[in-house]
Amino acid sequence: MKTVNAPEDTTSTTCKSFAVLFDMDGVLVDVTGSYRRAIQKTVQFFTGETVQPREIQELKERGGYNNDWDLTEAILISKGQKAPKKEIIQKFQEFYLGAEGESGLIENEKWLLRKEKIEELRKKHCLGIVTGRPREETVYVLRKFDVESLFDVVVAMEDYPPEKSKPDAYPITLALKKLGVQDAVYVGDSVDDIKAAVRAGVKAIGCVPPDVSAGELKELLYSMGAEKVLSNVNQVNDVLP
Repeated sequence: MKTVNAPEDTTSTTCKSFAVLFDMDGVLVDVTGSYRRAIQKTVQFFTGETVQPREIQELKERGGYNNDWDLTEAILISKGQKAPKKEIIQKFQEFYLGAEGESGLIENEKWLLRKEKIEELRKKHCLGIVTGRPREETVYVLRKFDVESLFDVVVAMEDYPPEKSKPDAYPITLALKKLGVQDAVYVGDSVDDIKAAVRAGVKAIGCVPPDVSAGELKELLYSMGAEKVLSNVNQVNDVLP
């Protein structure tokens, strides 16, 4: 991955009165072959064992693992392997971003929300992203798929202290503050996303990520407070005012 310079804060001061906020991983971006694969490869590096996608998803559904570095560490501990967090992160990032001239898994990512859908949303609402990704990785993907200019605000990992990450409401309320709006929906694919939206006092919309069984996850997200659960993020226009 090439190094990118994060843009200055260009939050719109003339945003509409209603915001549509999105989680990034599993909602706007298919991370099956990137972050999820980086978890698998990191666990295999430290343990020699293979972790199945379902094991990763089960931890996501348990909640409290919004950060994939934390989730990777939890899997290692469950397998009786302890390693310094710094080493876990370093190896994870080598797989995800690439090392020694090799492309990283980040290049496997696919953009999910069609551009015409985003442009349709922008006619009525202001748009934002609230993610646990580092800002550089967020900006890289937005620029790669030429959608950076379509979002009015981006709240990333560096914008809040670790203890305020989702399921805390803080990242979402920060986005609302930057936009100058109070009425919003937040679209997310995890328990932590839905809890954060509910705690922030905005409408929670669930979204089933690629390669995840819809049935059980839909029931779980509804039980956490989701008002609707989408099978595909491109259905989002259908559940908005």
